[in-house]
Amino acid sequence: MYHKYEKIFSVILFILMCAGLGVLIYVGKYNHPTGDDYYYGADTVRVFRETGSIVQTFKAAVEGVIYQYYNWQGTYSAMLLMYLPPNIFGENAYRLVTAVILLLYAGCTFYALKPLLRDILGMNRRGFCICAASIVMLSVQTVQFAGESYFWYNGSMYYTGYFALTLFFLGLAFRFMIEPGRGYIPVLALLAIFLAGGNYVSLLPCILIMFTAFAVLLLRHSGKALPIGVVTALMTGGLLVSAAAPGNMMREEQLWEMSAWKAVLKSIRQGFIYTGAWTGIWWLITVLLITPCLWNAYGRLEFRHPVIVVGYLFGIFCSMSCPTFYAMNSTGPARAVAVVYYGFIFLSLAAYAYVLGALHGRFASHAGGSPGFWAAGLSAIIVLTAFQVFSGEIQECTGAKAIHIIISGEGVQYEKEYIERLSVLEDDSIEDVVFKPYTVQPEMLYVGDFTDDINNENNIKAAQYFGKNSLMVDYADY
Repeated sequence: MYHKYEKIFSVILFILMCAGLGVLIYVGKYNHPTGDDYYYGADTVRVFRETGSIVQTFKAAVEGVIYQYYNWQGTYSAMLLMYLPPNIFGENAYRLVTAVILLLYAGCTFYALKPLLRDILGMNRRGFCICAASIVMLSVQTVQFAGESYFWYNGSMYYTGYFALTLFFLGLAFRFMIEPGRGYIPVLALLAIFLAGGNYVSLLPCILIMFTAFAVLLLRHSGKALPIGVVTALMTGGLLVSAAAPGNMMREEQLWEMSAWKAVLKSIRQGFIYTGAWTGIWWLITVLLITPCLWNAYGRLEFRHPVIVVGYLFGIFCSMSCPTFYAMNSTGPARAVAVVYYGFIFLSLAAYAYVLGALHGRFASHAGGSPGFWAAGLSAIIVLTAFQVFSGEIQECTGAKAIHIIISGEGVQYEKEYIERLSVLEDDSIEDVVFKPYTVQPEMLYVGDFTDDINNENNIKAAQYFGKNSLMVDYADY
């Protein structure tokens, strides 16, 4: 029964995924820089305006990375991108941020899942499309912090962007382990060094996965062990270079210090909390959508150690919280929690798929293939989706929020007020800038503003960015 409708389901889900991404990308046309986009761009935009040279601008960015390495933060490749925000090349370039981040995330999700679902599990193209599209929709539409995850360049690039590239890296590594090719290792090596200079939330689980792959290949006396080991060593070495930055030491003096073991214990505890909070109806709907695809693909592999595998995947998930607990004694900023949420989706569904595979080995000849089984699953999807619609929960999805921004006119008004501010900032006759707060603060588009203190560090850098003496927002009447 299911095979008859699989093509229809795959087309519908792919269209829904594209529509969900499309409406967010459309809202991205109202997107504008803020905060650290100006802070890190102040020096590089000056060089670009004075020279018009991409090479000189890049050189200034490298100098900024070196300064930050010794004075604030060791994440070398991320800092380079922070010093090169799109707004330094023109305000319109910033409108592309949302499109680039979302398409990168969706594309890398499909790329990483293909070798696992198609090549290893043997799933057909329609089933693969259903699984990948469902995962993209679940993660994009239900993430709680879309503004910092898809709209604000500095935050979205550093977290969602690096997580997406980590998926691409793992997808490439999986392909090499399935069928080695000459071009894989050089690209993996370069990516390993690049990713090692990014956020630790997505980096740590990636290193653990690669180390596991290396250990398994080594035990099997595979010739692939050495190249995978070299790539893993490069990534680990990059992490050590990043972590050893003098700037990190200076930064930690201002933050909470915690022992590594305490951070691990807190991360495990937080893993259980997140699992309870994030295993909701949307997650269950996704499970129901991918179950038939998985069930029909089983038969090629044996799933003999569900307890060990589920425990391992949960450990990988918990590792994502270790860096923020170790450095900050907290779950970290919203954009970091969003990456942990992506990790939960991928790893929890992987655990579910493995357990389902173990059950398939026992019950493949029973109810799994009956029309009533699939009809019950489809009915459950319809009922649960209807519940989400009528309960109003669907309004919390990022796509629904984007539609509200469009229909309510908040996006247009926000754009108008930003353009009015920009005209002041570009007016050379005005040296001390005082703004009124935005009258609208559209969710997702608005992630913060300048303060009322002209001595605030972000205000000072923004003033430098536009060549002003001072800049502030007057909140006196608000």
